[in-house]
Amino acid sequence: MNKIYSMLGIANKGGKVAIGYDVTCLNIEKKKSVLVLIASDASDKTKKNIQFVCSKHGCKYIEYGEKELLGKSLGRKMVSVLAVNDENIASYLLNNV
Repeated sequence: MNKIYSMLGIANKGGKVAIGYDVTCLNIEKKKSVLVLIASDASDKTKKNIQFVCSKHGCKYIEYGEKELLGKSLGRKMVSVLAVNDENIASYLLNNV
């Protein structure tokens, strides 16, 4: 596993990650999220909707990884969308993608 997936695993254990579409949208709307990660193989509808919500609320987002690899790093089967709620972790991810 590379550094990005390792950092996501650490962030998840620290409670700094919101996993899933609905929770991510809520965190964006409540201005809790600093960065949103969208799996590159997520559905076009999911990508479009998350990008719209991010743009509407001024949240950064990036497309990175695949659903299975993101899920594996977070202890799940598959993860299409997740929100990072910590400024330092978000900047680390942005600098290393």
